[in-house]
Amino acid sequence: MKRHTLAALVSLASFALVAQADVGTTLLKPSTATKTKDDTKGSQMGSYSGIKHALGVVDFSISSGCHFEDSNADNMRAMLESALFATNRFVIVERGNLDAVLNEQDLASSKRAAKSTGVAQTGKVRSARYLATALITEASSNTSGDSGGVRIKGFSIGGSSAKSSIVLVVKLVDSTTSEVVASERIRGEAGKAGLNLGYSGHGWGGEVGTFAKTPMGEAAQDCINQAVKFIAAKMESYPLEGNVVLANEQAIVINLGENYGIRAGQTFAIRRKGEQLVDPETGEILGTSDGEDLGTIEVVSTKEKASTCKLVSGDMPERGDAVVLK
Repeated sequence: MKRHTLAALVSLASFALVAQADVGTTLLKPSTATKTKDDTKGSQMGSYSGIKHALGVVDFSISSGCHFEDSNADNMRAMLESALFATNRFVIVERGNLDAVLNEQDLASSKRAAKSTGVAQTGKVRSARYLATALITEASSNTSGDSGGVRIKGFSIGGSSAKSSIVLVVKLVDSTTSEVVASERIRGEAGKAGLNLGYSGHGWGGEVGTFAKTPMGEAAQDCINQAVKFIAAKMESYPLEGNVVLANEQAIVINLGENYGIRAGQTFAIRRKGEQLVDPETGEILGTSDGEDLGTIEVVSTKEKASTCKLVSGDMPERGDAVVLK
């Protein structure tokens, strides 16, 4: 009996595929099909070997009145973080699971964990000058009531159509002042139309179809693709800054290395840090005054997280002085 049932399933699947190819208009009505707009075509950024900026991606928020699952917002944050990392343009600092990192550091510093060196040390979490986030303002997912298919004893064979869209405002935030330094409204769209074979009977689950993603997932990915392009374009105009961590007659070491795309021969301006400007009435940080220009250094050799430099002109810097890539 089971053999006959399996054979029937295979026959049904074969019939569905042939029918889709030969008489698709019978199973999928053109009037109910949603055309897929390939907004992601060409959105992948080319190879990159230039400098990188440190960037944190924090939780997305959902506008009041927008019906969107918190879990999907978390998924979109993770998608953005992954996509930004994949461009090879950023040093991504962990913010989504920062609590787990801090808890591990607390455990390592307590008497409950075995002592170890160089592991889960406190006071060494890397900071990021800029944070990326987004506000989801609209989300819609519509599926047509007529799938254009046929149903045979619990099996459904036929076409399906759906369309989804997401609107969000992606933002770059200065982590020092909390000022939004750049923002962009983005609309992501996706649609689907295709053959599916499923069974609604007891004890059987799963769908066999042609889709790798849900319509909402496609809309989310479309938003992410556009957001990555926007963030990358904006960050290109921001200066790469670091600090002197060691300065003596033998060497000058800065806290930017190969992980930031630093190469031998690049030059940095040395600046003594200016005074922080604070509004006396509101306490708002307005920025910093222009520090003293001390001179220029040139990168001699690089390691993963630091670079050794030589003084080209000006005065010898001190530990803590700022360096800005020229």
